[in-house]
Amino acid sequence: MSKNRLGKARRIQADKNYIEVTGKIFALLEYFVERSGDAKSVPFVEIAAAVPFARTTVHRILYSLEKLGYIEKDGTRARYELGTKFFELTGPAIHFRRLQSVSKSVMQNLLLRFGETINLGVLDDGRVTYIDVLQSPSALRIAAVPGERNPVHSTSLGKAMLAFMPEKQVEAILDRHPLIKRTPRTITQKKHFLEHLASVRESCIALDMEENLTGVVCVAAPIHDQSGRVVAGISISGPASRMDPKLARIQQELKEAAQSITRMLSPSVVRESVAPMATVGPGPAVMISAEAARQPRSKPRP
Repeated sequence: MSKNRLGKARRIQADKNYIEVTGKIFALLEYFVERSGDAKSVPFVEIAAAVPFARTTVHRILYSLEKLGYIEKDGTRARYELGTKFFELTGPAIHFRRLQSVSKSVMQNLLLRFGETINLGVLDDGRVTYIDVLQSPSALRIAAVPGERNPVHSTSLGKAMLAFMPEKQVEAILDRHPLIKRTPRTITQKKHFLEHLASVRESCIALDMEENLTGVVCVAAPIHDQSGRVVAGISISGPASRMDPKLARIQQELKEAAQSITRMLSPSVVRESVAPMATVGPGPAVMISAEAARQPRSKPRP
């Protein structure tokens, strides 16, 4: 334990509301995190020597954390390492930061290629939340800001992620968030929307053809983790007048960009297993023209 951390712990202990054992527990967990890159498991004698607690206290904390699943004991030997439950607890935050990190260069490349706004988003409580945005350099641009939220049914990011989620989960989200009409082109009938998601699964591309905001077109592709679970989406958005002529190119390159991010998130996954279409609805990649995408939505597209 560093002197600074030890000094901080001692200052906190002066607070009558402070629970001293909490500091000891986290001091041990922090020690394991610091050591995680050096060794798979750490002997008890080394742990006890590294923290300013009695050996019996260290042993009891390790025993308790082991019972809870946050620490694992290496067989019968007195060696310990972080347990699976610890990584389940911290995994989402670690994954969130890694997602932003590995996506940055891909997003920058797309911005250079097309000159339109690039968005990275996730689902949060049934709504699209933007976690990173690279704005178009054009004077005329439409751009969200990180932290902004939008409906799932009217955005390409929302469709791209919903299309690869379990049906029951999708139904639950749609029941909680009605399909409100945002523009004359918004799909507001649940049956039609679910059929629309089937076409998104086939192409691995989702389109928002002025469905969320009049005059704005957005294209999105899903990003998956190593298990094939959709974890995010990446999109390109801009004025319809600029997006329409390059829509086919954007779809193809955006899908490749999403697959590239997926591979970086899960380096052991080969290209063929990146998109889990085999389990959710296989189909050929279909590029949709601007003219076809703009057909009236009174009937679902086949």
